[in-house]
Amino acid sequence: MERVLDKNFNVLTMIFASALIVLVIDVQILTNPSIYAAPINAKTIKFSGPINSLQFSDDDASWIVSGRWRMEMLSDSAGMTPLQIKSFNASLIMTPTDGSKYERYELSDFKQDAISFDNKSNTATINGKLQISSKTPIETTEAVLKLTNKKIFAISLDQSKIKDKLGATPVYGIER
Repeated sequence: MERVLDKNFNVLTMIFASALIVLVIDVQILTNPSIYAAPINAKTIKFSGPINSLQFSDDDASWIVSGRWRMEMLSDSAGMTPLQIKSFNASLIMTPTDGSKYERYELSDFKQDAISFDNKSNTATINGKLQISSKTPIETTEAVLKLTNKKIFAISLDQSKIKDKLGATPVYGIER
């Protein structure tokens, strides 16, 4: 008899645990469904282009930055309002204005924290974190991506982590 009660208790415990798990998952989906599914009528837009930018120090150009960038963005069905960055990466080459040396950087693995769109300036602003790699080990840093009129691209990186590497001003590019 005791063995039957133990077996029934174990079965009831498993049923209760399963029901609790289903309830937690259900509440998560109901309170934040956008993280589990793409919006209906959303479409993916791909952007890419060259980077040609100057980095300034004390009002003088100190570094020339060139390279390529690529971004895949989930947008509303009209392609006007950005909803989510699916991927972003950039390859950069930096050289001082005297051309004495150069450094290569890869920006990748962008994780979006927030996104906004200003209808007046037609600018998408995307806050998040990304990986920076070069000869030195990979670092994670905060980043702000801006896309204006779907043509002008700018990236600003957390100065407390990268000032010695990528300069203090945003890096600009264009969409082609």
